[in-house]
Amino acid sequence: MNRKGILQGKRLARLIPNLKIHAIYTSPLRRALETARILAQGSGIPIKIDRDLTEVAFGRWEGCVFEDLIKDDAYRRFLKAPLKVPVPGGETILDVQRRGLKALKRAYREFPDGRLLFVSHADVIRAIVCHYLKLPLEEFRRLRIDNGSLTVLEADDLWAEIKLLNYLPDVAHLSTEPYRGLKPPLLRRQKGGAK
Repeated sequence: MNRKGILQGKRLARLIPNLKIHAIYTSPLRRALETARILAQGSGIPIKIDRDLTEVAFGRWEGCVFEDLIKDDAYRRFLKAPLKVPVPGGETILDVQRRGLKALKRAYREFPDGRLLFVSHADVIRAIVCHYLKLPLEEFRRLRIDNGSLTVLEADDLWAEIKLLNYLPDVAHLSTEPYRGLKPPLLRRQKGGAK
């Protein structure tokens, strides 16, 4: 994790004592695990690794940059229909949602009355939030989730409520960069006609 990520984790860590967390569940990816450790530091909160919280399996696109991806026909198909078009060698957003929800349900079985913190990745969080808000999963990209942000969900078997969405402890560091996956140049051109 780079210096910026460490600072984001430390800003978020200041909130942890007030949340009265019973356990932290994290993606096994290094940046998530390091964030979980920063958040738990000195608190005695147990950290549990859950593979179902990991980032989208991007298959052959792992490590690619947007400028290269947008030239790939498979990527453009995925952008138009992420629920139906799997990432080559990867998974669909529906797959991501299913495994993310499995992780939450397992954790809540282990801590049925506990307050739990999940350290995961933007698309996993978006997919889970869509489920609980009953938003069509096709709209998952409309939810912005920044690195180092906090989304708080209160849920039981009958009801769910989002208390915070994409809360950043220090708004001076709020990202002003648009989410490029929402309306990539290719889709903008197609809607407005050929350019």
